[in-house]
Amino acid sequence: MSPRTLRNLLTAVLILVVGVGATAVLIKMKNKPQRKTPPPTQPVVTAFTVSPILTPVRITSFGSVKAKRSITVVPQVSGEILTKSASFEPGSFITAGEVLLSIDDTDYVFAYETARSNVAQAEYSLAMASEEASVSQREWDRIGGTSADGTAAQPTALVMHEPQLKLAETGLAAAKAALAQAQVNLDRCSIVAPFDGRVLAADVDAGQYLRAGTAIGTIYATDIAEVTVSVSDDDVAWVTVGYDSNGNGIPVDVSAHFAGADHHWAGHAVRLGGAVDSRSRLVPVVVEIPNPYQREGNRPALIEGMFVEVTFSTTPQAGSVVVPRSALRPGNEVWVVGEKGKLDIRPVTVVRAGVDQAVISNGLEPGERICTSNLQYVTQGMVVRVEGDPMPKPGQKPGQKPGQKPGQKPDPKADAAQKGGDK
Repeated sequence: MSPRTLRNLLTAVLILVVGVGATAVLIKMKNKPQRKTPPPTQPVVTAFTVSPILTPVRITSFGSVKAKRSITVVPQVSGEILTKSASFEPGSFITAGEVLLSIDDTDYVFAYETARSNVAQAEYSLAMASEEASVSQREWDRIGGTSADGTAAQPTALVMHEPQLKLAETGLAAAKAALAQAQVNLDRCSIVAPFDGRVLAADVDAGQYLRAGTAIGTIYATDIAEVTVSVSDDDVAWVTVGYDSNGNGIPVDVSAHFAGADHHWAGHAVRLGGAVDSRSRLVPVVVEIPNPYQREGNRPALIEGMFVEVTFSTTPQAGSVVVPRSALRPGNEVWVVGEKGKLDIRPVTVVRAGVDQAVISNGLEPGERICTSNLQYVTQGMVVRVEGDPMPKPGQKPGQKPGQKPGQKPDPKADAAQKGGDK
């Protein structure tokens, strides 16, 4: 081996030895990492704080708007339509007494004049019969008369013109009745609106011939609308109907999404329906809406047949609490979150469990927090952390104050001194 090669080999070995030695020194001089206790594993849950204020129980149902009064327009006389009001069109509003249609009254005017003439003739006949009866009475009083046995004779009714007089009186009464009927038929040639309302349908036009008794349209009153909604038998106990001492119905909220926005109307629950639905076993509740077809600001008028939502509100009995429906667990249990984050699986007395709310009469107190999150596994005393509560520091157990050692009881004096220093 040449001297040069030997020198290079010794240099490489020296460098290797120095590197290994330096590495060993650095390993011995490095600081060991501190062991940290990982924070306790606690599921994060949402919680609802029970309020002492009773939230009204809301019961919602749906129905269609219809007018309380609706009639079909039917002419009572026959004839050609001469004029038609511009308001007698579907969707138009009408006022009480407004003439909707005018029917040709020529024949009825003739009939009226004829009946008036007959009344005059009957009055003349009655006057003649009355005068003849008076003459007969005077003649009988003048000539007198005796019967075969010598007693005074009595005149017969025919002699005294009593039947003739009665016939004339009944003839006059019949003539006056015919005149009144002719007047009624003449008045019926004008079809007028019986109330303030709105036209739902109109199937005629000027020039058309109408026959008596044929339906020509439909109108409905605009003073009050009705909505009949169906409520379950259990919810009927939470629905109050009728009138208060002032004669007003129990207030309810009527709402609908119409014309791209949500609108509300004030309604009144006035009565229950006449019968329970035989198929669904639901109870009908009738709600009245006063002046529903008037526009107010940006709120449109209701329309016949509009689908609306009706919300009934009733305050629960004193001593009850109202919680979200998601906080109620199967078996009528709730998960109460204690001061140290421990869950207490507690049975409660449920008065009503709706879609969004549950009314509990016993088992919860105002100020307690109940878990509303769904957990896969839950055990009595399980530790959780409510969303929004501060994270525990490493090594700190739930409920342990900063600076307090594990197992050490809290010192009231130190706590008081700390609070004084914070102030």
